[in-house]
Amino acid sequence: MPVINMMLGAGQLDQAQKKRFIQEITQMASTITNIRKDAFIISIEELHTDNVGVGGKTLTDQFSER
Repeated sequence: MPVINMMLGAGQLDQAQKKRFIQEITQMASTITNIRKDAFIISIEELHTDNVGVGGKTLTDQFSER
């Protein structure tokens, strides 16, 4: 069972965008791999900026410095 995971910042996609992403990625992956659409699991993980660090600082801190 293929799993496709998308990680992005919290709030970047609304419900309609998530639904479209899941539908279109499933279709594309099925077409490319020749695996049934119902075999795919699509996971969208939303990361809060407090939980991601780059260069020793959280993204929350980096955004507040701008």
